[in-house]
Amino acid sequence: MTSIALERQAGRLPAEVTRFVGRKRELAEGARLLEASRLVTLTGTSGVGKTRLALRLAGEARPAFADGAWFVDLSALRDAELLAHTVAEVLQVPDQSARDRLDMLADHVADRELLLVLDTCEHLVDACAILTEVLLRAAPRLHILATSRESLDVLGEHTMVLPPLSLPDAADAGSAGGSSGAEGVDGAEGEAIAASDAVALFVDRAAAVVPGFTLDDADLPAVARLCRRLDGIPLAIELAAVRLRALSVEQLVERLDDRFRMLGTHRAQRAGRSRHQTLRAAVQWSHELCTPREVLLWARLSVFPGGFDLAAAEFVCADSDDAHPDAAGGPGMPADTVYETLARLVEKSIVLREEGGRRYRMLDTLREYGGDLLAGRETGGGLDRLRRRHRDWYLGLALYAEAEAFGADQAERLGRLRREQDNLRAALDYSVTTPDEGPQALRMAAALAQFWFSAGLLGEGRIWLGKALAADSGPPEAPSGRARALCLAGLLAALQGDLDAAEGFQTEAAPLASGGLDRAYAVELAGLVAFFRGDLEAARPLLAEPAPGGDIWTMLRLPLLAALHCLTGDIDKALEYCEECRVVSAACGEQWCLAYATWVRGLAFCLQGEPRKAEVEARQTLHLMRALNDRLGGAMALDLAAGCAGFTGSYERSARLFGAADRMWRTVGAPMFFGPAYLALRDVVAGDVKATLGERGWQVFHDEGRRLSLDEAIEHALDTRSRSAADGDPWAPLTRREREIAALVAQGLSNRQISQRLVIAKRTVDSHLEHILAKLEMASRTQIAAWVAERPHSVRGDF
Repeated sequence: MTSIALERQAGRLPAEVTRFVGRKRELAEGARLLEASRLVTLTGTSGVGKTRLALRLAGEARPAFADGAWFVDLSALRDAELLAHTVAEVLQVPDQSARDRLDMLADHVADRELLLVLDTCEHLVDACAILTEVLLRAAPRLHILATSRESLDVLGEHTMVLPPLSLPDAADAGSAGGSSGAEGVDGAEGEAIAASDAVALFVDRAAAVVPGFTLDDADLPAVARLCRRLDGIPLAIELAAVRLRALSVEQLVERLDDRFRMLGTHRAQRAGRSRHQTLRAAVQWSHELCTPREVLLWARLSVFPGGFDLAAAEFVCADSDDAHPDAAGGPGMPADTVYETLARLVEKSIVLREEGGRRYRMLDTLREYGGDLLAGRETGGGLDRLRRRHRDWYLGLALYAEAEAFGADQAERLGRLRREQDNLRAALDYSVTTPDEGPQALRMAAALAQFWFSAGLLGEGRIWLGKALAADSGPPEAPSGRARALCLAGLLAALQGDLDAAEGFQTEAAPLASGGLDRAYAVELAGLVAFFRGDLEAARPLLAEPAPGGDIWTMLRLPLLAALHCLTGDIDKALEYCEECRVVSAACGEQWCLAYATWVRGLAFCLQGEPRKAEVEARQTLHLMRALNDRLGGAMALDLAAGCAGFTGSYERSARLFGAADRMWRTVGAPMFFGPAYLALRDVVAGDVKATLGERGWQVFHDEGRRLSLDEAIEHALDTRSRSAADGDPWAPLTRREREIAALVAQGLSNRQISQRLVIAKRTVDSHLEHILAKLEMASRTQIAAWVAERPHSVRGDF
């Protein structure tokens, strides 16, 4: 990314935390291209503001897309094989099927109207080209906005070359061409200079650095010259503005002129100087204003591909015990100096603070420069030592999360792993590509298995486990955790429905699993494969075999056994296993296995004819799965909530929840978690609801549920008020949005006027209106208006 101040946040687009300046012409042209083409690529030199413009374009275009605008930051991604996984994760597509990830992504977007922003494509340009071609063919209402230093070269692509910010004309600048601006400029010249985007950006950022800063006539020539010397490149201008903490504008210009003279690019050579050289000069100037220790930390921080926290920086970047503190002969980096040095880099805008100061990151351009510094400084194996320390820190994080997996604060630990995903990928990549690191690769990949399971990243987990197994070349008599890694790879394969692969992993693991947890894992995997194949009798003794306690994976046998007995009709035994799991979980604060046991309790109560008790368990499961961010568990919980609604007579709600669950299962693949017996039971319940509503009614509510995101569906399932018919809601069965549209129809607004009032696409209004007519069994807008007139005004006014 090349914007200097973007704050990452949960949601579809990052928030802007500094004022957007200028670019009126580019915004208009970008908006025109987005309307005319389904693929627009913003190209331009590093630091020119491609990311910032893309975000502003996406933000302004978002209301026209019924399914919103989604931002995918590719700057930290280095493995093209994970591109589709990364995009799918942003779009909240669970990675729990053995199907090709790009095919699943194409299915997900096929019937959606959305804008996808792919930021920083240049290092993955071939992979991005393939992805965009596949998605655009699959999804006729998909638009893609990409940023890259080069075009994607895809059929139908419209490329917009982003120029630097507009500069003051040399004639308007007047005395700006001289060495001193003391005489100032006249009013017309001053207005022309101040009106340029480059000068406006400098003034805006200067005011943030020096409170009360204003641009007076005396400073205008110097500011104009500064912006022209920096070629209007936003990042270079922002870096220069930071220097105002210690220098005047005139001093800034003088120092910058000195910098260009040293590069041999002053005056006569200026016409031949590339914008890349200009940015390089600005960055190098920032480098030269740093102390030797700051430069050293800048270089070492480049090993982090994304964000990082202070503890990681202190461990990775401090001098190691087995190496010279600084191969370049500098002052070194004792651990107790890292924080103070990092704080100074933040003050100089080399490093950005995020999440209230809890995390840090560098912009791509500055990280690349730091990488060049690092390559030049760390000789004699220093660079490899730094990468190994980076790997060791994140290996330690993964092992700690694994060791504490069977305990309290699971959600917090899993959330931390998700925040560190870029670093975890880099650490795994180092381990699988560096000779003799195979055993560490196996340890790390196996330790992350629960994270991949709960985060819905089964496909990515299988990729890394496969690479780690391939990298492990240890002797057979010292398997280095190979049996365990094989079993966990088999577990992920089984959860994806790839049972032949799972069986193959189990067969390879069995002779290596001599006892203890290794044998328990191998036996459990064999039982799981039998369960998912529908051979419940073969699965029962395998899953029931005693296993060591205190382990998250052997603990998972309890909800599996409970489900098995549920599906074979032994409800009492199923509830016994659920209670055993609850007691063990409560003793240590464990939540993950408890969530699955709670789900089975709900299923058991449903099968016992106690749907109200089952509803309580379903809501509790939803709360637990949402806290753990477990996508597969969330889909299962929606199934249970749908069944409970059907059993209690809330058929419309049931169909809606089945629709939401079906959307999840479509992206996940077949709902294999409890095998064919569970699928057959689910089909019976859904069939009863469909028979009650009729084909048309089922389709209306089912489609409504399919349009919900996972989070929206969970909110709907948890909202007891949504059982509107049972609660006597006079506006039943309309959703909140449908009620708004019905009320506006009653006011006489056309669909186009409604779309403008609600800031949504007209086709979205058309679709909602069709559902309103179907739900109310009406044929005209006049009937809707009459129906609305009968509703209480207090209700109409509070949606």
